[in-house]
Amino acid sequence: MRLPTFLILFLVTGMAAASEPAQAPVRRIGFGSCANQGKPQPIWDAVNALKPEVFVFLGDNIYADTNDMAVMKQKYDKFAAVPGFQRLKQSSKILATWDDHDYGKDDAGQEYGPKAESQKLFLDFFGVPAESPRRQQEGVYSVEIIGPPGQRVQFILLDTRTFRTSLKKKDPKPAKGEGPYEADPSETSNMLGEAQWKWLEEQLKVPAEIRLIGSSIQLAAEDHGWEKWMNFPRQRERFFKLLETTQAKGVIILSGDRHLAELSMLPRAIGYPLYDLTSSGLTEADKKWRPYETNSHRVGTMNFDNNFGFITIDWYRNDPLIRLQIRDEEGEVTLQQKVLLSTIHPNRVLVPNEVASSSLGSTSPPPPAATSPEKTSDGTITPEEAAKKIGEKVTVEFTVKATGGAGSRIFLNSLADFRDKSNFTIVLEKSYLDKSKDITAPKDYFKGKKIQVTGKVDTYKETAQIKVTDPKQLKVVGE
Repeated sequence: MRLPTFLILFLVTGMAAASEPAQAPVRRIGFGSCANQGKPQPIWDAVNALKPEVFVFLGDNIYADTNDMAVMKQKYDKFAAVPGFQRLKQSSKILATWDDHDYGKDDAGQEYGPKAESQKLFLDFFGVPAESPRRQQEGVYSVEIIGPPGQRVQFILLDTRTFRTSLKKKDPKPAKGEGPYEADPSETSNMLGEAQWKWLEEQLKVPAEIRLIGSSIQLAAEDHGWEKWMNFPRQRERFFKLLETTQAKGVIILSGDRHLAELSMLPRAIGYPLYDLTSSGLTEADKKWRPYETNSHRVGTMNFDNNFGFITIDWYRNDPLIRLQIRDEEGEVTLQQKVLLSTIHPNRVLVPNEVASSSLGSTSPPPPAATSPEKTSDGTITPEEAAKKIGEKVTVEFTVKATGGAGSRIFLNSLADFRDKSNFTIVLEKSYLDKSKDITAPKDYFKGKKIQVTGKVDTYKETAQIKVTDPKQLKVVGE
């Protein structure tokens, strides 16, 4: 019997559709960093027991530290033979970027010589197909989206090594354990390179409900002296502005490198809370309790013992729930933050002319035109100008509109609302107060006075500030 043409077409297209099932949403994601191929790796038992659908390697996937590609290949081969890693490859989708030790040299950036050869070994090890753009481009950055519309997770993995300018070292040399690096505010500094910056902007415009951005180094942390985005404050600011202007929703940062685990959060950096979940290391974390480093954005920590990150997503709630977790070698949860998807979404869409003029992280319309800024004396700048010079030494002048603090630390604020993101703060440290005993009530004394303050600009919870430790830094110039 001859079948009608329309029926044949129906059967063929139906068979084709049946052979292409809809992609399931991802619900269990593991990640980690810092795995020394020469050490035991029992942690994979706990990882594999949780059955992650995706596992993200954030760098220092081996400790190569060599210019000799034969030596690097041997170290990759040793990691490939680890039984737990072999089981992970069979059951989970593997995504990866690199950090300094698998790139080839400790703390290295663009100055590392055989980066092209190292990149080839990296791509070979992780089975990147010959036709992949990563085989043609400079750098190992990549993107992948998993899940159907409405339940899409975008994995953006950055390369913070290939294009990064050299780090600026402290002078004089810091005390042991403090970290050797300081901020480089120069306009020529770079983290990602222009090609990767352009690529990142394009990816942030692609529709997705959750965006997990893998950065081998920490984005949120500002205070420690080791590797971090804050070593290049202009680049960090550029990253925040790119997230804001693209209105990228659902962004969570995954980071490694530090040989500890912690969760940091920037409450207003991009218009909604930006979490940075750090997991390090799979083998390299300190085995004993270590003193806490200063991290003004930390909301939870696990500062000793090997660990891995784990994220679960409950898509089937009215408001999907994301659990950000750190787990130890036994698989036990040592840190957890529950995040509702609705809370990591821009509150509104900025129209184009607002994007250009709005302040970083603003979620309300621009304020009406204000009176002219307070004029400053020759050789000084306004708080607004000083806030753009993170890491630089300046002399700022303004009238103190509000004061706060007590005991060993007093705050002098440029705005009446010290919570305003545009506020500039002068922090009178204990050493200043001890040397200024003639000022018996500093909060009352300075309020309403015009002051000039000289010092290096840094930030605390995204608010620009200068710390004053010596009376020579501060001068009252008027009421």
